[in-house]
Amino acid sequence: MNYLELFKSFVYKDEFITLPYRLFIPKIEEDKRYPLVVFLHGANERGDDNEKQVNEYKGVVTWASTEIQLKNPCFIFAPQCPEKSWWGNYSKTENVFKPNSTLYTVMLIINRILDEYPIDEKRVYITGLSMGGFGTITLISEFPEKFAAGVVVCGGGNVKKANKLKKVPIWFFHAEDDPVVPVEFSRVLFNEIKRLGGDVRYTEYPRGYLNSLGLHPHSAWIPAYKDKVMIEWLFKNIKK
Repeated sequence: MNYLELFKSFVYKDEFITLPYRLFIPKIEEDKRYPLVVFLHGANERGDDNEKQVNEYKGVVTWASTEIQLKNPCFIFAPQCPEKSWWGNYSKTENVFKPNSTLYTVMLIINRILDEYPIDEKRVYITGLSMGGFGTITLISEFPEKFAAGVVVCGGGNVKKANKLKKVPIWFFHAEDDPVVPVEFSRVLFNEIKRLGGDVRYTEYPRGYLNSLGLHPHSAWIPAYKDKVMIEWLFKNIKK
């Protein structure tokens, strides 16, 4: 199946940045508004072909599946990070993750989509894997008022922003033996948000579990995005 056919192709361009993106548009009924799922891909899918963020790991395809669209029809926004950029920046001197022009452009496009399509602004969700997991945390911490819930897979972020992160329900997924992004990134964020009273959940796959499925232990997104309980939880969240 050609999954790209499910998503319309767009390119945002201004004098500073060019950002390709894909948008899935559900079957729209008159006078009805729909959720928006924002999907941030990992580092391997960077580029300008406007294809890899859909085809490489197919994490975004989950939300476009017939099963989900029948039960929870939604728009899906999948931007592609430029080859030499990142979903945010890491400051070694401050040991924190910060937004950058690429992530701010993602937010700009989200706002445009909200203006142009029949989307319920109380049901804007965000998820990302690996590099996209870091981007998800960074965007939530910068714009907690924008998102109804988030799902972070083998990612991490700035624990100093936990006071803002606690304002948004978040579900973390990580493998204990992930050799690419240390599991401690998710553990620390989860524990701090929980300590502050946030609505936070965490699924940690035990050492060897992903290998037993024939998967690399960094690939937590494969079982995570098949988790029907998580999917139901996500769509039940409505911004107050």
